[in-house]
Amino acid sequence: MRPFTKDDIQALKGATAASFEALGGVSRAAKSLGVASSTLSKYASPADEWSQSFIRLDLAVRADRLTSHPFFFSAAQQLVADAAPGGLGAMTASAILRLDRALDDVVRAIMDAVEDNHIDAGERATIREKIVVAHEFLALAGRMTGGGWL
Repeated sequence: MRPFTKDDIQALKGATAASFEALGGVSRAAKSLGVASSTLSKYASPADEWSQSFIRLDLAVRADRLTSHPFFFSAAQQLVADAAPGGLGAMTASAILRLDRALDDVVRAIMDAVEDNHIDAGERATIREKIVVAHEFLALAGRMTGGGWL
Protein backbone atom coordinates (compact mmCIF):
# COMPACT_ATOMS: atom_id res chain seq x y z
CA MET A 1 0.00 0.00 0.00
CA ARG A 2 1.29 3.44 -0.89
CA PRO A 3 1.63 5.59 2.23
CA PHE A 4 -0.72 8.51 2.73
CA THR A 5 0.39 12.04 3.56
CA LYS A 6 -0.33 13.40 7.03
CA ASP A 7 -3.22 15.41 5.58
CA ASP A 8 -4.64 12.27 3.96
CA ILE A 9 -4.38 10.37 7.24
CA GLN A 10 -6.02 13.24 9.12
CA ALA A 11 -8.90 13.35 6.61
CA LEU A 12 -9.51 9.59 6.77
CA LYS A 13 -9.18 9.38 10.55
CA GLY A 14 -11.45 12.43 10.90
CA ALA A 15 -14.09 10.87 8.67
CA THR A 16 -13.85 7.68 10.71
CA ALA A 17 -14.25 9.48 14.02
CA ALA A 18 -17.10 11.63 12.66
CA SER A 19 -18.91 8.57 11.37
CA PHE A 20 -18.61 6.76 14.69
CA GLU A 21 -19.85 9.87 16.51
CA ALA A 22 -22.83 10.12 14.15
CA LEU A 23 -23.62 6.48 14.90
CA GLY A 24 -23.78 7.32 18.62
CA GLY A 25 -20.18 6.70 19.65
CA VAL A 26 -17.69 3.88 19.22
CA SER A 27 -19.66 1.38 21.32
CA ARG A 28 -22.85 1.83 19.31
CA ALA A 29 -20.88 1.85 16.05
CA ALA A 30 -19.28 -1.45 17.09
CA LYS A 31 -22.69 -3.02 17.64
CA SER A 32 -24.02 -1.64 14.35
CA LEU A 33 -21.00 -2.79 12.36
CA GLY A 34 -20.37 -6.07 14.18
CA VAL A 35 -16.76 -5.20 15.00
CA ALA A 36 -15.06 -4.85 18.38
CA SER A 37 -14.96 -1.29 19.70
CA SER A 38 -11.20 -1.64 20.30
CA THR A 39 -10.72 -2.29 16.58
CA LEU A 40 -12.87 0.69 15.63
CA SER A 41 -10.96 2.88 18.06
CA LYS A 42 -7.73 2.00 16.26
CA TYR A 43 -9.29 2.95 12.93
CA ALA A 44 -10.20 6.40 14.27
CA SER A 45 -7.02 6.96 16.28
CA PRO A 46 -4.51 9.51 14.96
CA ALA A 47 -1.80 8.07 17.23
CA ASP A 48 1.43 7.16 15.43
CA GLU A 49 1.09 3.47 16.22
CA TRP A 50 -2.30 3.34 14.46
CA SER A 51 -1.66 5.96 11.76
CA GLN A 52 -1.60 3.35 8.97
CA SER A 53 -4.56 1.36 10.35
CA PHE A 54 -7.67 2.30 8.38
CA ILE A 55 -11.25 1.09 8.40
CA ARG A 56 -12.03 -1.68 5.92
CA LEU A 57 -13.94 -0.61 2.85
CA ASP A 58 -16.93 -2.84 3.64
CA LEU A 59 -17.25 -1.28 7.10
CA ALA A 60 -16.85 2.24 5.72
CA VAL A 61 -19.63 1.66 3.19
CA ARG A 62 -21.88 0.17 5.88
CA ALA A 63 -21.19 3.09 8.24
CA ASP A 64 -21.97 5.61 5.47
CA ARG A 65 -25.25 3.82 4.81
CA LEU A 66 -26.20 3.91 8.50
CA THR A 67 -25.64 7.66 8.86
CA SER A 68 -27.35 10.46 6.99
CA HIS A 69 -24.02 11.75 5.68
CA PRO A 70 -21.45 9.88 3.56
CA PHE A 71 -18.39 10.60 5.73
CA PHE A 72 -16.01 8.12 4.09
CA PHE A 73 -17.23 8.72 0.56
CA SER A 74 -16.77 12.47 1.06
CA ALA A 75 -13.27 12.02 2.50
CA ALA A 76 -12.23 9.69 -0.33
CA GLN A 77 -13.69 12.08 -2.89
CA GLN A 78 -11.73 14.92 -1.33
CA LEU A 79 -8.48 12.93 -1.35
CA VAL A 80 -8.92 12.28 -5.05
CA ALA A 81 -9.74 15.94 -5.72
CA ASP A 82 -6.69 17.04 -3.72
CA ALA A 83 -4.48 14.83 -5.85
CA ALA A 84 -5.84 16.27 -9.09
CA PRO A 85 -3.98 19.13 -10.74
CA GLY A 86 -5.00 22.40 -9.12
CA GLY A 87 -6.21 20.75 -5.91
CA LEU A 88 -9.37 22.16 -4.34
CA GLY A 89 -9.17 25.55 -5.96
CA ALA A 90 -11.09 28.57 -4.79
CA MET A 91 -14.16 28.57 -2.59
CA THR A 92 -17.14 28.36 -4.93
CA ALA A 93 -20.65 29.73 -4.50
CA SER A 94 -21.92 26.15 -4.44
CA ALA A 95 -19.51 25.22 -1.62
CA ILE A 96 -20.61 28.27 0.38
CA LEU A 97 -24.27 27.31 -0.06
CA ARG A 98 -23.57 23.75 1.11
CA LEU A 99 -21.76 25.12 4.16
CA ASP A 100 -24.66 27.51 4.85
CA ARG A 101 -27.17 24.63 4.65
CA ALA A 102 -25.09 22.49 7.01
CA LEU A 103 -24.83 25.28 9.59
CA ASP A 104 -28.52 26.09 9.21
CA ASP A 105 -29.34 22.41 9.84
CA VAL A 106 -27.50 22.64 13.18
CA VAL A 107 -29.44 25.73 14.22
CA ARG A 108 -32.75 24.21 13.12
CA ALA A 109 -32.09 20.96 15.00
CA ILE A 110 -31.27 22.87 18.19
CA MET A 111 -34.34 25.10 17.84
CA ASP A 112 -36.57 22.06 17.31
CA ALA A 113 -35.03 20.31 20.31
CA VAL A 114 -35.41 23.17 22.79
CA GLU A 115 -38.92 24.06 21.67
CA ASP A 116 -40.47 21.94 24.44
CA ASN A 117 -37.78 22.86 27.03
CA HIS A 118 -36.52 19.27 27.05
CA ILE A 119 -33.86 17.70 24.85
CA ASP A 120 -34.28 13.92 24.62
CA ALA A 121 -31.70 11.35 23.51
CA GLY A 122 -32.98 11.27 19.93
CA GLU A 123 -32.77 15.04 19.65
CA ARG A 124 -29.23 15.01 21.10
CA ALA A 125 -28.23 12.40 18.52
CA THR A 126 -29.73 14.48 15.72
CA ILE A 127 -27.95 17.63 16.93
CA ARG A 128 -24.66 15.74 17.27
CA GLU A 129 -25.01 14.37 13.74
CA LYS A 130 -25.77 17.82 12.30
CA ILE A 131 -22.76 19.28 14.12
CA VAL A 132 -20.49 16.54 12.80
CA VAL A 133 -21.64 17.24 9.23
CA ALA A 134 -21.19 21.01 9.69
CA HIS A 135 -17.74 20.44 11.16
CA GLU A 136 -16.77 18.44 8.09
CA PHE A 137 -17.95 21.26 5.80
CA LEU A 138 -16.06 23.81 7.89
CA ALA A 139 -12.88 21.73 7.66
CA LEU A 140 -13.30 21.46 3.90
CA ALA A 141 -13.88 25.21 3.62
CA GLY A 142 -10.74 25.81 5.67
CA ARG A 143 -8.73 23.61 3.34
CA MET A 144 -10.20 25.35 0.29
CA THR A 145 -9.14 28.74 1.61
CA GLY A 146 -5.77 27.64 2.94
CA GLY A 147 -7.07 27.45 6.50
CA GLY A 148 -6.78 31.20 6.97
CA TRP A 149 -10.28 31.93 8.21
CA LEU A 150 -10.83 28.99 10.52
